[in-house]
Amino acid sequence: EKVVEKRPEMLALAADVQHIVSVMNEVDKLEGILEREIEECGDSAPSGKSIELRGSIKKVMADPKVIECLDRLEVQGEPVWGLSSSERDLIQMARQKVNDC
Repeated sequence: EKVVEKRPEMLALAADVQHIVSVMNEVDKLEGILEREIEECGDSAPSGKSIELRGSIKKVMADPKVIECLDRLEVQGEPVWGLSSSERDLIQMARQKVNDC
């Protein structure tokens, strides 16, 4: 607890990372469903469900809270110091998804 009192930004950083982890897990599930939907439809026109899933993914990634978390977790386009390598990779992947939307 003393560490948190001295460095409250560490707690905020952990909360931001956890939020991004949660968001990326949700997006991963949606993308899995989308892939199955595309496989089932084959070469036919996109189904209503696949269009809806793409919209859901964009909505999740464009959420202002996601953008704010990423902004706090990056400095000059790179993940902040103190993140594990897997967290850094996750932040970079999340930013790429935001940019793709």
